[in-house]
Amino acid sequence: MPANRAWADLPIDENMTPIDLEGIDPNGCAVHQGLDDILDILAAPVSGKNVVRDARATPDGHELAFHHGRPLLLPDFVNQRIVGDEVRIGLADASDAALQYIYLNLVKNSGGEHNTPLSDLWYRRHLHRSQVLVRSAKGLVLDVGCDNPALSRKLFPAGVRYFGIDPGLGARSEPCLVGMAEFLPVRSETLDGVAFLTSLDHVLDYHAALDEAYRVLKPGGQLFLGTLIWTHRAELIRDNIHFHHFRQHEIEGALAAFRIDSLTRYAWKGDDHRFGVYLVATKPGA
Repeated sequence: MPANRAWADLPIDENMTPIDLEGIDPNGCAVHQGLDDILDILAAPVSGKNVVRDARATPDGHELAFHHGRPLLLPDFVNQRIVGDEVRIGLADASDAALQYIYLNLVKNSGGEHNTPLSDLWYRRHLHRSQVLVRSAKGLVLDVGCDNPALSRKLFPAGVRYFGIDPGLGARSEPCLVGMAEFLPVRSETLDGVAFLTSLDHVLDYHAALDEAYRVLKPGGQLFLGTLIWTHRAELIRDNIHFHHFRQHEIEGALAAFRIDSLTRYAWKGDDHRFGVYLVATKPGA
């Protein structure tokens, strides 16, 4: 990828194919990893303690809690404020910086449905483009902001060992970790791939999220990022679900520690003020 090249000047890939989910061989895609498959690489957010099922057997470990059968791996200052399927923080709590951060997330997450329905043509095009993006994925891969892992794992090729993380507390058809991109509950240099498939613009501190991705990747591990890049009309005043309308320099700056290996530009809903970018970046040092 040439340095200092304006992404808006790259040719647009004309592939407008929507995904054919029924055409995906269930044996020809990634295998979802159960908790026991990944337990040895999990670490408690912030403290970094080993995650264990029973702290009585390992007193210095972090004992797992579950929510709707899903491993709960949020920071303790978030766990302590879960009531039912909600995190409850009031304005009176928001003088603490960490709680203020979570409060801002709660406000944004209350803005409505985050996900486009599968019936939407542009969403199915996004899924196809994501499938193309991650075709070089291998080994153990974390999908950050996975939403529905039963669907998302089908984007990844056979041979990939897939698991997902999502901050939502509701039940999922296929379990994933409950956690935050800014506090990945994973030991350093244990993953072969990390994916953000249009989830990064939902993360308030996207620098922290990408730093976390860098930390958990092995040297030579791959980052798969699909996002929108805005050239103008990037104001957020009318957007009630996203934290960011990224400009090129913001993503390039946040990826400074990575090497960008490939980048494809796509049209997005016929708009002239934004476009899709799907890129693969590598953590150097292999």
